[in-house]
Amino acid sequence: MSSSYRQEVFNVILAELLQERGVITLPEGAIYARETQTRRIPDVIVIFEGLRTAIEGEVSDQPNCEERALKSARERVAEGIAHIGIAVIYPAELRHYEFGGLKPAMARCALRISIVTESDEAVTRFVDGNIDDLASALRYTFNQLVREDVVAQAAAKIEAGINTFAGVMVLHQAELERLAQTLGIHEISLDDEERLQGPSQKSFSFARRSAIGKIAGLVLENALMFQEILAGRDHRVKPLRQIIAEDNFISAFIDHWEYIVREINYYPVLHIAQKVLENFSSEADVAKAVQSLADAAQDIVRMRAALRHDLMGRVYHRLLEKAAKYLGTYYTSISAATLLLKLALRPDGWDIDWSDTKEIAKFKIADIASGTGTLLMAAANAITDNYISALCRKTYLRPDISTLQKILIEDVIYGYDVLLSAVHLTASTLATRAPTIPFQKFNLNYLPLGGSDLRLGSIEFLTGSPIYGAQSAFSESEFATRPTGKGEESGAAYLPELHLCTMNPPFTRSTGGSLLFGSLPEIERIKMQGKLKTILKKLKTLANVTAGLGSVFVATAHPYVKPSGRLALVLPKALLSGIAWSETRDLLRSNYEIEYIIASHDPERWNFSENTSLSEILLIARKKESRQEFQTRPAVAINLWRNPTTVFEALAIVNAIMRENPPDIENGEGAYDITIGKEKVGEAVSFNWEELRLQKIWMMTCAFAQTNLIRVVRELKKGELCLPGGTKVAKIDLVPLNSLGELGPQRRDIHDAFNISRTETPYPAFWGHDSTKVVTIAQNPNVYLSPVAKAKQNRPLRKASDLWPRAGTILIAERMRLNTQRVVAIKTSENVLSNMWWPLRLKDTLQNAQVDKILAIWLNSTLGILCFLEHRIETEGALGNIQKAYSGNDAGS
Repeated sequence: MSSSYRQEVFNVILAELLQERGVITLPEGAIYARETQTRRIPDVIVIFEGLRTAIEGEVSDQPNCEERALKSARERVAEGIAHIGIAVIYPAELRHYEFGGLKPAMARCALRISIVTESDEAVTRFVDGNIDDLASALRYTFNQLVREDVVAQAAAKIEAGINTFAGVMVLHQAELERLAQTLGIHEISLDDEERLQGPSQKSFSFARRSAIGKIAGLVLENALMFQEILAGRDHRVKPLRQIIAEDNFISAFIDHWEYIVREINYYPVLHIAQKVLENFSSEADVAKAVQSLADAAQDIVRMRAALRHDLMGRVYHRLLEKAAKYLGTYYTSISAATLLLKLALRPDGWDIDWSDTKEIAKFKIADIASGTGTLLMAAANAITDNYISALCRKTYLRPDISTLQKILIEDVIYGYDVLLSAVHLTASTLATRAPTIPFQKFNLNYLPLGGSDLRLGSIEFLTGSPIYGAQSAFSESEFATRPTGKGEESGAAYLPELHLCTMNPPFTRSTGGSLLFGSLPEIERIKMQGKLKTILKKLKTLANVTAGLGSVFVATAHPYVKPSGRLALVLPKALLSGIAWSETRDLLRSNYEIEYIIASHDPERWNFSENTSLSEILLIARKKESRQEFQTRPAVAINLWRNPTTVFEALAIVNAIMRENPPDIENGEGAYDITIGKEKVGEAVSFNWEELRLQKIWMMTCAFAQTNLIRVVRELKKGELCLPGGTKVAKIDLVPLNSLGELGPQRRDIHDAFNISRTETPYPAFWGHDSTKVVTIAQNPNVYLSPVAKAKQNRPLRKASDLWPRAGTILIAERMRLNTQRVVAIKTSENVLSNMWWPLRLKDTLQNAQVDKILAIWLNSTLGILCFLEHRIETEGALGNIQKAYSGNDAGS
């Protein structure tokens, strides 16, 4: 019996053929319907390397078949329903095969194929091939996608245009000062700027002018891009080229943006940009600079895929890299944000029907240090993915992406920051997701920082009260006012009960010349630090300012996270083992279950933020419903050998992780290999959370890139030398280092008590750690110290008589750069103190040369070094240190 099949049948069979060849995954209910003017046409959505792929087919006997198939494939990609669109033309003779013979016929027939992707939406060429050629083309497409970063390409174009604009604006001092007021840019004290880039007043002045010009240019570029996007969807909005053609186009932009804000209501995107333009003079070079931004905006809008991510955030932080040093703000890479939020919002981790927009509307996500909204954008993308995938399992339901985006912006997403320009960019980036929708509200807030009241930004949520004096990104009049002793104070920002709090909080530390709140003048900053310490003490908050504001932000978010809600964080890797982070670990240990710890061992990128070289981790933790709740799900450690650089790599990694449960570190063998295509990019292994929770440090989870080494160290701490493969070689009894003796004083105490002497004294020392000179275990003192007579400036006086008895002949490296240093410990010919090594004063019963030698050799052995590394506080890739409080735990002899 023959039949006249339609292309929908061919699409389904094509998906089955690809699945049989191991190319794609066909989710249950992968067919859903989209409506046309005449009928409901089922689409097929499959998963290829973690990317949604739409199959759009036509039959060759239909008019304009190639044009129609390609148009449908493009639409699926443009709507965000798929990352890849396959346009395929089937031969007409397939219509008349018996059903039983249809699949074999399709497996060998000639097809015409074109593939559309987010990074190349202009593909028009069809090629001839069969099902195997299509499989090869998909693999090639994926390889291209993971190499081509469309966001980076777009960012480079914007960056070039803004640098040109800023180069003009630095010559216009009056405009820049007005712009600083408009943009809420704080004055920076000269002292702070000197610490960042030298004492030159000229350098400071130019740096500040350049930063203002760049921020203003970015705000304008963003508004221009949005206008161009909107012009393609709303006839009331003029395209850029139409306004640029006018004689005084700056005034024309001001008037037109006022019209759009008043009549169509895009206040969050255009209001601040309009205010920026109002500060400009009519000089020709300024007008030319604005025109260059408009030209760049038109180019970027054609790169539509880039607009789905926090494109402007990447540019913002690249342009203002120096500012990050005193603001403590680091831009989360888009790939890292994708990896973090896709795992945090994995569909099976939540008791919610992701296909129901009414349920999604009740879901609350906040970033209380939102910056330009990278993490919020990634969260919105993850929920969109969940929504589409859920609908794909409900046959004949059509995704309503516009309605979903409206719900995400008006009901789900909350953002808070102290930088007005960053809040503006977050609002406009989110609005770009659905430019045809006039949103009724944005839950994005610009919070006060400093001033006479010493405001602390989002940290004031610690008190449990609203933050007054905030400004909404949606409307100047949205917030009510309250009376104060100084008159009416407008703005009340609230933080709701959250299902998910995600953030990459400021990392500035309070040691080494404190830069907490570093964008403010020093006197004001010191007062704010005092206020913060008072609040933390009064509330008995589990946070430590020595670790920096990151610890405080985690504690601030904690009370607002619902039971079974989650934290999804980008934090320094020092969280896992640093003494200053112990309070944060206590907070997580007592109230949360760690679900994922993700670390990068990529020698070129051990960070997840774009503008820092610090080692970082991604952490996902679920809040327990009660203190007695027992976690059945293990904690998963993901150790990446290659840090993803594109969204597509990140999605492929998530797909690999979600595909299979990693083996247990104790009872399992090997590790789960994480692959992208055929390349291994990391390993995953699971830990029993209850066991991990009781440990003082969690560094073991990602101390090493290879799981075999983690297992070796884990067994070694139990007293067993167990090689990979489970072979037990020997029993080694380890003891804590502090059971053998006492470590000497901190380096700061040494400096408070001594100076280096030019002559021999009774106080020999081993000074410094030059890896080119310290190449053997046996060493002699290299300097002598002399006690100081009076305290040094702003420091207490330490007595030499208190410190010298703690000198020793075994010195353990306080800090090591693993790619250059030769030894972990040395033995000196006599007792010494040091500024870069921990002296170990052995107990009286152990003080003899033989014990010294044995201990020094052990500490420099393979097993001794592994113990050292498992306890290190990793700060910057190969650079790590051992802090005194943990130097005695487990890393023994």
